[in-house]
Parts: sequence; structure tokens; C-alpha cells
Amino acid sequence: MTNKSITKRQEQALETKDRIYSAAINLMDRDGFENITIVDISKKAGVSVGAFYHYFTSKYDILAEIFRKADEFFSTQVKPGLKMGSIPEKIVEYFDYYAKFNLSSGVELTQQLFNPKIKFFIKKDRPMLTILEDLIQEGQEKKEIRADEDPEELSRFLFVMARGIVFEWSVYDGCYDLEALMHRYMERVVSTLQC
Repeated sequence: MTNKSITKRQEQALETKDRIYSAAINLMDRDGFENITIVDISKKAGVSVGAFYHYFTSKYDILAEIFRKADEFFSTQVKPGLKMGSIPEKIVEYFDYYAKFNLSSGVELTQQLFNPKIKFFIKKDRPMLTILEDLIQEGQEKKEIRADEDPEELSRFLFVMARGIVFEWSVYDGCYDLEALMHRYMERVVSTLQC
């Protein structure tokens, strides 16, 4: 992540923050989010508790960082990566990326995130959601997606379906092909939204 516009000190700070984040993710995978402490995270990262608090205000900030990284992925990779085609095809491709992102996060982390106490999934105006809502709106304008419900509601519907697929995959400890199942099921679901 070296960049000519950042100083050596800033680079070290980013490395320290990444080390703390990685340590927290490893501990979450092993012990579960509720069972880890800031002391555990700091010890695993090889930093003081004070250093942890320099970068994060609580262990819940680690969760916020996970969702920030997801939004960054959708803004920088998914939005520009959607290929030409109809809007329904792009929506299915969007969820192909969603499956890939969950796979890259790993089944253990996904199992930790599917917790009703974690409200980041439903936070409004996240890039992950707005990209999908924009696709749906474009599809409605092109008369490719039905317009009897607004883009926000249709986006919610699609995410309920997609999260259900990911949740089931995590319940089964990732023992089946998430990408193939997501693609097949989302093609069926998206077909119900077409005009």
C-alpha cells in the first residue's frame, strides 16, 4: 500500500491499523466476536491497548471496518466491473460479486457477521446498497424491471434473498459452491422482477 503521497510514519500507522484489524479477524474466526476482548486483539497484534484505541474506539469499530471494506470493494470493483448487457443480467452479475466477496471473507467470518445484533447490514446509503438501487432504477427507466415498487424496496427484497443464500452456506460450513448457487437462485429471483 506504499504511496508517494504518504510519509513513512503514515505508512507505519496504516500497517499498524491493518495488523490490529487482521488480528481481530483471526480471533473472531477462532473464538467468535462476542468472546474476544480488546486486550486479546492487542496482544495478538503485538501492540498496546493504547495503540488499539488510537485506531479504533471499540471492538465494534472492527465490524464497521469490515463493512467499510465491503463498500469499498463494491465501489471500486463491482460498479466499474459490471459488463454490458441488460439490467437484469447486471443485477445477477452484481450478486455474483456478492458471493465472491463472501467467499473471500471466509465462512468463519461470515458466520460471525450473521448476528442480529450487528446492524451494519441495514445501514442506509451504503455504497453496496446504492449501487444496486441505481441499477434497479435504471432498469425501471428502461422498462426492464417492474416499477410497482421503488428501487429501495426491490433492493431490500433482493438482499433478503441473497443474504439467505449466504446464511445457509455459512450454516453448512461452506460445504457447497456458493457462487454457483447464488447465480442460479438470483437468476430465478431477478426473473420475477422483469417486465
